[in-house]
Amino acid sequence: LHTAYRRQRQMCIRDSPTSKGYVNITSKVAGAKSVSIFDVLGKQVVKTTLIGDRLDISKLNSGVYIVKIEQGKTSTTKKLVVK
Repeated sequence: LHTAYRRQRQMCIRDSPTSKGYVNITSKVAGAKSVSIFDVLGKQVVKTTLIGDRLDISKLNSGVYIVKIEQGKTSTTKKLVVK
């Protein structure tokens, strides 16, 4: 359990809640990240591969979303609030 918790802590979303049109997704491990964003009904609204840290969310409406981030064998989900 402790190892799984540490893996989840390796990736985080900065600037949530946001109204800037982007969020920063940081990771302690270098490399591309697969990012999927789902609305509260479970519909996937974004699917992309992120090379850097900045993710453009300017096309998302205000609301609460679930973000799934995968990198290598590590996967985590986070809440994103768009104002």
